[in-house]
Amino acid sequence: MSLRLAFLDDDPVIRLARYILENREGDPFLAAYFMPESVDLSRTISAARGITRRDGIDVFLADAEVSDADIVILRRGAIDEAFLRANPRLRLVVKLGERLDDIALGAVRNAGCRVVNISRRTLDYTAEHAILLMLALGKRLVAADALVRKGSENSDSLDGVAYNWCNLQHLRGLSGHTLGLIGMGEVGSRVARFARCFGMRVLYYKRSRLSRPDEDDLQAAYAPLDELLAASDYVSLHVSYTKANEKLIGESVFSAMRGDAFFINTSRGRLVDEDALYEALSQGRIAGAGLDTHGIEPRAPDDRFSRLDNVIMTPHIAGGARSGILNELEDIFGHIHSVAG
Repeated sequence: MSLRLAFLDDDPVIRLARYILENREGDPFLAAYFMPESVDLSRTISAARGITRRDGIDVFLADAEVSDADIVILRRGAIDEAFLRANPRLRLVVKLGERLDDIALGAVRNAGCRVVNISRRTLDYTAEHAILLMLALGKRLVAADALVRKGSENSDSLDGVAYNWCNLQHLRGLSGHTLGLIGMGEVGSRVARFARCFGMRVLYYKRSRLSRPDEDDLQAAYAPLDELLAASDYVSLHVSYTKANEKLIGESVFSAMRGDAFFINTSRGRLVDEDALYEALSQGRIAGAGLDTHGIEPRAPDDRFSRLDNVIMTPHIAGGARSGILNELEDIFGHIHSVAG
């Protein structure tokens, strides 16, 4: 019987790994995913040699219950005792990401199966970018740069030091301020850790509250959404997109935020009702926004948000270069090789 390798979900990165192992190197999805970067897949394809469908491996996407799998690869999904009973041959679980909450580790290991998780540097980069946008908004970085380049007629200085010669108003940092996280998954957890390093107080809201040990580890306090919005200087969104939560963040959220608070989105643009966001920003009901993701990508050059001076926008680059994902794929293939022999 050939080695059976099951993919438990269709996350885009998981799909890249599956297509390569299915010998679908020419599928348009691979080239489209990395656009506009020009990516050489030859090293990654070479790393998969010996463990592909062409090599006799049974590679498949599990669209129903899985049975008799030797290896499973997932980003989201659960491995519990029922799954183990249906897959007595299971030898390896590869989890994309560091959280293992949905894997019954004790039962899996007792069954003689190894569990590995693939560290995702792209998630670190996304969390860094959220912090970057907070700093840029609070320090008024874009306006400051433009004013320095333009020059100033103010020549006042004291001993050669001209503090804030552009007369920027409402400057702030992160230390001593409150960050409210909507969602506390892998990226949200990273943002919480980074924010604590900057001396921030961290609140979070999610539908399923974290365990007390996890809250203590992150030094983050749970708050109902309305309380979080009322208390936060920065509100950062970290929720996975589904059709059910499209425009999850709308008028009710922006109305509940403080007038001096900033909104940050490095998740997905379609999570936000941009009409409501535009009204809140243009009317000064919130202080500003930092947006890496957008309702329609790319934005048009004359997009209404581009005319607002309290918005900083980046072109969906928080995760860094897409080519960095190739290292994650090669890590996955290396672990499969260790079982396939």
